[in-house]
Amino acid sequence: MEVAITKISQNGQVVIPSEVRREAGIEPSTKFIVFNEDGNILLKQIKKETLMNDIRLIDKIQRSEEEIRKGRFIKADTRMKDEEIDDLLIT
Repeated sequence: MEVAITKISQNGQVVIPSEVRREAGIEPSTKFIVFNEDGNILLKQIKKETLMNDIRLIDKIQRSEEEIRKGRFIKADTRMKDEEIDDLLIT
């Protein structure tokens, strides 16, 4: 995992450092979904073949977070496989 520091310009632009772009395979004109979660900004590359799955996952995460706020949740164990954790998300 490549880590780098960048800053935002007066115009609200952020440069993704070249070493991070190279490792992630980001080319000019790559599109992103931008998330704001309590001030933490996340960029997710948009890829045609995975876009619908990404949208469904975002919906599942939002519904799961709502259930957690209501006090209804199941704890995941770090020894669980990714698929087992995914199955815990609301379908």
